Amino acid sequence: MAEPRFTEIKYRGPGNQDFIEIAVPAGMDTSNIQVVVYNQNTGTIRSVNGIGDYQDTQFGQDVYSLSAPVHKDGAVALVVDGVVTEFVSFDSIVTAVGGPADGMQSDQIGSTGNNQNQSVQLDENGNWVSAGLNEGTIPCFLHGTKIATKRGEVAVEDLRPGDMVVVRDGGFAPIRWIGSYRANARGAGFEKSAPVRIPQGSMGRGVPARDLYVSPNHRIWMRDASFEVLFEEREVLIPAKQLVGWKGIEQVSYVPEPEYFHILFDKHQIILSDGLQTESFHPGELTIDQFEHEARDELMRMFPDLLDLAAYGETARRCLKSHEAKLAVASSTAA
Repeated sequence: MAEPRFTEIKYRGPGNQDFIEIAVPAGMDTSNIQVVVYNQNTGTIRSVNGIGDYQDTQFGQDVYSLSAPVHKDGAVALVVDGVVTEFVSFDSIVTAVGGPADGMQSDQIGSTGNNQNQSVQLDENGNWVSAGLNEGTIPCFLHGTKIATKRGEVAVEDLRPGDMVVVRDGGFAPIRWIGSYRANARGAGFEKSAPVRIPQGSMGRGVPARDLYVSPNHRIWMRDASFEVLFEEREVLIPAKQLVGWKGIEQVSYVPEPEYFHILFDKHQIILSDGLQTESFHPGELTIDQFEHEARDELMRMFPDLLDLAAYGETARRCLKSHEAKLAVASSTAA
């Protein structure tokens, strides 16, 4: 059985934007897990925490995210049943003083330099790399969603590679690839796969133009002046599931087998779906593995650089984690 381990840590920038992500075997009791953050220079304990909030289950692992300030020259220990299983640092090596890691020297896993919009995270080979935040979700539009194109609104299932789509950055961009799959949203699959409904007009006057249905991890573009204070960005992307319960947004149970479509461009884009600005597909390493072999092979033939996923580039806007999304919703005065 796989052991609990860190999978992503953001430590650069304001402390209220830092987070620590941990993956554990699906269904594992997490009450015996602690995350201990150590100070820079002295190596003393900065905070002792639980595992954080449940995010998702992927490939037999439950993923949790903890909001906790982490200094660039500090360190973080993962403690299971009182035993330190990982003790990692970033820009410096730390020797712990006190606590479960007392006397241990940290494993320096990598640095994001001065980039506040990156984290250190495990890649598909189990190596630590620096990359954009919160990659690896599959943004999907439900069958019937209307996408704004150069020739007007077109149902997503009727789009084809080469169609010119309206994008927020640059006017129009050609579709390079379209994929689809049918999910099971019954029973245990509900939270992971059931569509999120964003009601007509809930995000502004006439926005969306009609009820929009997207997959739970599909990120929605939002803009607010308050975001500049919170995230140093006025425009952000927020997973639809983090908006559930706000402005009538809900996850629905009346689509037991949703058929989802994902749209890929030469780079990550923000597009108009049923009149609301949302993201296109960004092929992070986790999402590549989730496709059926035939679709994955087609994608790799068209984009061989995706074998080195960093080559695809950054997301179009900063992507908020769950704890950041809660702050954004609470502070937002206009969508």
